[in-house]
Amino acid sequence: MNTPGRQNMELTGHVTEDLLIAYFSGELDKDRMLRINHHVKNCPPCGREFRIFKALFAGLLLMLKREGRAMNPSQLRQALRENLKKNQVFYSILHIPEFTSLLVACTNQGLVRVIMGEFTHFEFEEKLKKDFPRQWIVESLEETMRVRQQIEEYFVHKRREFELEIDERLIHSEFQKKVLFLLQEIPYGHFVTYGELARRIGSPKASRAVGMALARNPLPIVLPCHRVVAGKGRLGGFSAGIELKLKLLELENAHYPHSARQMDLFNPFASRN
Repeated sequence: MNTPGRQNMELTGHVTEDLLIAYFSGELDKDRMLRINHHVKNCPPCGREFRIFKALFAGLLLMLKREGRAMNPSQLRQALRENLKKNQVFYSILHIPEFTSLLVACTNQGLVRVIMGEFTHFEFEEKLKKDFPRQWIVESLEETMRVRQQIEEYFVHKRREFELEIDERLIHSEFQKKVLFLLQEIPYGHFVTYGELARRIGSPKASRAVGMALARNPLPIVLPCHRVVAGKGRLGGFSAGIELKLKLLELENAHYPHSARQMDLFNPFASRN
């Protein structure tokens, strides 16, 4: 069966979103479907995307069965497209001179991932796919523009706070959420020790657990874990490396003292004691 616009969808490269929607909504003839089946078995990227659509389609059919409803191909197409929107992760890559490269990723709920490091485009995308094995990964400047603008402003001293919605799906526990969102209260140009942060969340003996929560921060810079240090002249860890952590503190003109006691005595939370 050919429908308007489908006759030009030749399988000369990777399968497209439209082609997979047409496949699962029953709008393709048997020959085209066989060609797609053969292609996805021999192309790992397309095979991954085919499995994502297959799972979406199976979930949609299960919902229709439970509700006792049926859909024609056009309705299936629209329902698949709507389900896909909920399962898309949009990303783009920024290159910040003298600092690092960053991948930023968003969903329909907000910013979901920031990855920093000197990686190739392929390496960035593979890291994102590991975080989202069941989501449709799409490169999009348009969908990530607001995040890009705010991060670029941060690196040229035009922004000290971020105004972004956050998708929390990569924050895996209430403890980690409590630690990471408290980071937003550490002002630009200030920093505290792991011990002080632990004390502030009501777990004064949990410095090590705080460090582990920060190490798994999915949104560095936006949730500024670089503002938490070990003290006594030690910076502590950072997912993108100590050199970048120091550069970020220097960017914010944060003067790093050598005494943990000095930092906790003059920490930015002090006025709330």
